Amino acid sequence: MRAIVAYLTAKPGKEAEFKEQMVAQARRCLANEPGCLQFDVAQDPKDPTRFVMLEVYTDDAAIKAHQDSDHFKNFRPIASELLADRKVEVLHVVSDGKAER
Repeated sequence: MRAIVAYLTAKPGKEAEFKEQMVAQARRCLANEPGCLQFDVAQDPKDPTRFVMLEVYTDDAAIKAHQDSDHFKNFRPIASELLADRKVEVLHVVSDGKAER
């Protein structure tokens, strides 16, 4: 599995719009991409311009399918207008995602 972690900073005053757009994009990805296993968006309560996004995909082919999707291509210019900064990391998932409690 592969994980994408993105550190995103919304432009000041655009936080609510970015959050709304990002959550809608997460829902589209989960609904339309069989290889997208998880897509979470978190907002920093101390700095509302700061967001962290976590996506988990089955493999590199699923990430490619995500990047080739119309909803991804349509979302890129929207995000660009709302973001001041972004840093993206693609990682290998090494745990099985199951915890014993």
